[in-house]
Amino acid sequence: MQAQIYAVRSSVATIIRASAITGACLAAACTPNATNTQNTPNATPALASTPTHIAVLAAEIGPMSPIGLTAMRGAQLAITEHNRASTLRFDAECIDTQSSSARATETARAAAARNTIGIGFTDSDPALVAVPEFTRLGKPFVVIGATDPKLPARCGAGTFLACFGDDAQAIAAADFAAARFGKRTLVIFDSRHEYTRTLASFFRSHMGNQLGGTVVAEFDLSFTPAPAIAPHLVAAANKADFIFVACMPEDITTVLKSVRSALPTTPIIGGDSFDCDAVLNTPTATGQASTNAAAATAPSNHVWFTTHAWLGAGCSPAAQAFVAAYSAAYGTPPPNAFAALGYDAARLAIEARTRAGSDDPKAIAAALAATTDFHGVTGTISYANGPVPTKDVWMVSVTNGVRQRGE
Repeated sequence: MQAQIYAVRSSVATIIRASAITGACLAAACTPNATNTQNTPNATPALASTPTHIAVLAAEIGPMSPIGLTAMRGAQLAITEHNRASTLRFDAECIDTQSSSARATETARAAAARNTIGIGFTDSDPALVAVPEFTRLGKPFVVIGATDPKLPARCGAGTFLACFGDDAQAIAAADFAAARFGKRTLVIFDSRHEYTRTLASFFRSHMGNQLGGTVVAEFDLSFTPAPAIAPHLVAAANKADFIFVACMPEDITTVLKSVRSALPTTPIIGGDSFDCDAVLNTPTATGQASTNAAAATAPSNHVWFTTHAWLGAGCSPAAQAFVAAYSAAYGTPPPNAFAALGYDAARLAIEARTRAGSDDPKAIAAALAATTDFHGVTGTISYANGPVPTKDVWMVSVTNGVRQRGE
C-alpha cells in the first residue's frame, strides 16, 4: 500500500488529496533567556529602547520533551528573526516546565508577573492549570500545541490556540479511517490525561454518531497497561478494521510493541502525539532480550497519525523556508510539526503586539482576537469565529520506519 498524506479541512473533515499549506512566512523573532542559550540560534538582535517581554513555556526535559523542546526552539527562531529585522524588540524568557503540571503552574505564576504575553504548552493538562496565571492578570496567552478545544473557555479570556482542536483531528482521523479501512474500530486510550480523554471522546462520538461505525473493544491504559493488552487484541483480531490510539508520547513505544505482537498488520491510527521519533520503530518481542541493538526494533509499518503540518519532501514553500531556517539555526531539520506550531505561535503574538501599538495587554489581546488570514507555516489562522482556529489536519503515514507523503 502506497504511503500517503492527506490534508483534511477541520471545519468539515472531508478528505482532500495532498493540499498545500498556504501562506508565506512573515518576518518574525527572539531574544533568548540566557539559561537556554544551548537551544537558541546565534543572532545579533536589532537595537530598541523598550522591548516587549514574552514568556515561552514548554517541556525541555521529561516525557513531553520530544515535542516540547522542538516547539520552544521554533518559537525562539521566530523571535530571533523578528529582532534581526525590526527595531520593535521582543525579549523572550524561555521556561522549562519539565513535563510537570505543578512546575508549569509555579513557573507560569512568576512569569505572568514579569511578562506582557505568554505562549507555550504542547499538552492540555499543564496548560489548563498554568495559562490562567496569565489570563487572571489580563495578559494574553497563545497556546502552541495543547489541542483541547475547551482551553479558551476554561483558561479565561485572552487564551488563543495556534493549533487545531482535538475535535478537528478526531473527526479527520475517523473520516480517513472509515473511508480507507472500514468502520469497525478498536480504541486504546488513557483516562489519566486530558488530551487522551478528549481525543478519544471526540473520535468515538464522530465514528458512532456521524459515521455509523462501531467500537468493537476499548482499552484504557490506566487500567490495562500496554504490555497487558496483547492477549485481548488477539480475540478482537477479526472484528476490527483498524485501531485508534490516543496516548501520550512516552507510551507510543510500548503500545506499538503490544499491538504488533498480536496484530502485525492491522492499521494503527494515532493522534498528533505520534508526531515524534518513537513512532518510527517498533520493539520486537525477542529484541528486548538481545544484546544486538539492531535486533531490538523493526521499522514501523501500517501506521498513520494526525498532525499540524507536513515538513518533508514536497512541502509548501512556507514550510520549505521554515525548515531551511530551523536547520541553519540548530544544525538539524525540525523533527516534527510542533516546531512549526511554536514558530507560528510566536509570530502570532509578535504580529498582534505590532498592530496593538503598545504593551497594553488588553490591546494585544484585542489585536489577537481581530486576527484574520494570518499565513503561518501550519496554515492560515483566523480568530473571527473564536479563539480556536479552523485549520487543516494532516494525515501522515509511516512505512518502513519513514514518514512519507504519497501521490
